[in-house]
Amino acid sequence: MYGITQPEQVARGKQALIDDDNNVAFFEGVPETLRALDEKGYLLGIVTDTANSISAKLSWFERGGFGHVWDSIVSSLELGIRKPDPKIYQAALQQMGLTPSQAAFVGHKASELAGAHEVGMLTIAFNYDKDASADIYIGKFTDLLSVQVLS
Repeated sequence: MYGITQPEQVARGKQALIDDDNNVAFFEGVPETLRALDEKGYLLGIVTDTANSISAKLSWFERGGFGHVWDSIVSSLELGIRKPDPKIYQAALQQMGLTPSQAAFVGHKASELAGAHEVGMLTIAFNYDKDASADIYIGKFTDLLSVQVLS
């Protein structure tokens, strides 16, 4: 795509991607919050736009201590559609047997939050774009535990 054809440059680029994938950091409170929500009986799902496999993402989450909490994982790589296409949110809802009114979407990008809202999901913005519109805004990930509709 960018005209890089020399084998050593291709290998260097691939290694840079691998190094980046192995250097994933999570926001403060993410592991504890997700485990607490799981222990409270909430169904948890991932709707991700990614070039990485689900197994790669789960590996990151395992290292973070929360790889076991997921009830649904929907990936743009596997489905061939990206957020904010309604079908990607609907796929996650279908995997969990939920209607949109029974689910909340936590996101940061304005377009992704808008897509979830259009499907009928409650939207919660975290680490969000300036122009993001959501039903609820949280400053810390641990604030999810005190969101009225979830408590």
